[in-house]
Amino acid sequence: MKTIKLSVVLTAILLLSGLNLSYALSPIQKQSSTTSILLNKNTILETAYPYTLSNAMAYVEPQELDDYFKKLPSEQLDTNVLGFIHPTIQFKNIQGEERYLVIVEKVGISDGYIQGCRACSSTADFLLYKKKKDQFILINSAKDQTQIPSANGHFSFNFQIDLQNNIQPFGIDKMGSYSKASFTGAGGQEVSIWFALLLPDVGKIQALEIGSAGGSTAGFYAGRPQRASSTSSKLKVVVNNSKYYPIEVTYTDKGKENKPYKSIFNYNTQKAEYVEKTAK
Repeated sequence: MKTIKLSVVLTAILLLSGLNLSYALSPIQKQSSTTSILLNKNTILETAYPYTLSNAMAYVEPQELDDYFKKLPSEQLDTNVLGFIHPTIQFKNIQGEERYLVIVEKVGISDGYIQGCRACSSTADFLLYKKKKDQFILINSAKDQTQIPSANGHFSFNFQIDLQNNIQPFGIDKMGSYSKASFTGAGGQEVSIWFALLLPDVGKIQALEIGSAGGSTAGFYAGRPQRASSTSSKLKVVVNNSKYYPIEVTYTDKGKENKPYKSIFNYNTQKAEYVEKTAK
C-alpha cells in the first residue's frame, strides 16, 4: 500500500480574500490550466459544496502525488474525503441545449494521507450545469456514486474519455454515456464490464453497471495458451420510444467457430438497474 502526504496550507479566509491564493495553489492550478476546464473551482465549490468554504482546504504536494492526479485541482470536501475535479464535459441535451458535466472523484484520506492500493476504489459526484447569461447554474447532481470503473485508488484511465466520446440519447428524455473497464485478478484472469451514466436534466442521475463486456484467461494460462479463452464485445444503444433505451451487447469468442451472440439489457425501474435478457 502506498501513501501520499497532504499538507493543509489554506483557510477559508485566503479563499475569500484572495490573499496568497496563486502562490498556495500554483502547482496544481498550472497543471489544470492546460486542460479544457470550463467551470472554475470556486464556482463548483459554491454551487455544490458550499460548506467547504468555511473549512480548511487540503493541498497536495505535486512531487508526492500519483501521476493520475497531478493534472487535477483538488479540495478537501470532508474530514476524510479529498475531491479531485475532472475537466468539464460539454454536450447537448435532448432539446439541443448546452449542458456541462463536472465529475468530482472522491478518495479517502486518513491522518493526512491518501491511501492507495490495488483494491482501493474511488467514488464519484456527477454535477450537471447549464449556462445562463454567463453564469453556470447547477440543475442536477448525484453524489457518492459507487458503480463506476475504479481500481488502484482511482478511476480507470479511459473513463473520462469514454464518457466524452460516447454521449448520446439513453432514453426519450435523457442523455447518457458509457465506458468499458477491464480488471485483472491476482491469478491473471481478466474481466471486462460495461458501465453507463444516465444524465437527465430532471430526475435521477445514475452511474451503474450494465453487464459483462467479456474477458480473457490468457494471463491465467500463460504457460498453457491452448487452454486460454477470450471474449470481446461491442455495445449499441437501441433507440425506441421507451423512457430508458435497451442496450444491446454483441459477444465474440476469439478462436472459436461459434457465431457472435447477443444480450439485451433493459432498465428495470423498480430495481433501478439493467437486467440482462439473452437475445434469440
